Amino acid sequence: MIKRIRFATRRRDVAPGAFAAAWPAAVAAVAQAPAGVRPARVAVCTTLAELTGPGAKHDGIGFEWFADAGHLARFESWLHTAEGRSSLAALAAVAAAGASPVIVADECVLRGAGWLGQRWRDGGDKLKHMAIALRAAGLSAAEFSERWRHHAGRVGGPGGAPATVIPEGARGLAYVQDHPRPRPAGDDWAYDALNEVWFDDVEGLRDRIAWFRENVPADGDDGLVRRSWFVAAREQVVLA
Repeated sequence: MIKRIRFATRRRDVAPGAFAAAWPAAVAAVAQAPAGVRPARVAVCTTLAELTGPGAKHDGIGFEWFADAGHLARFESWLHTAEGRSSLAALAAVAAAGASPVIVADECVLRGAGWLGQRWRDGGDKLKHMAIALRAAGLSAAEFSERWRHHAGRVGGPGGAPATVIPEGARGLAYVQDHPRPRPAGDDWAYDALNEVWFDDVEGLRDRIAWFRENVPADGDDGLVRRSWFVAAREQVVLA
């Protein structure tokens, strides 16, 4: 599946509580696109500031799924119609345009496919841990993507230190990597990677957060990632 991922930083004139209340509906507005154009699924994540900690990279992240490149192209064309521009206006009312990039990525489900399938059928809310990353200097986007895919379930140490396996209690119920697709102009997206890990309960989410804070420095360069940001969020399915 192809995912269109919207990273949202709230506008300065929008209070945190007001953003959290309005963000899901703003993302859900794209579900009003016509049949054959609208995303196959839409989910919205709202950052949990009390778990993410100070300096959260974004206040929310929205996800739209598409069956193939043609489906995505139809949707992006619809965004230029009057109805599409109206949906974008709902997003612009709460998110700062200059600090809310969009990336288009290929979804790679590496663990928990069965659990995820049931999760999308059931809908509702889940807890989630995500990592946003920039690739290490000297790696092309393609090189980074290939290495990252084979790095799943481990974190590397600085200076070529051996990789450390993430313990079972911090691994979550499903693990997905989102690999940005090549851009037609050849330039880079705002980010090189996003991963997603789901939890049923806050205790598991807290265990993962604590382990990563102790073992993965945000500004460390392990030869794969030069900078990363972690986000704890509540995910809501708005179009199953």
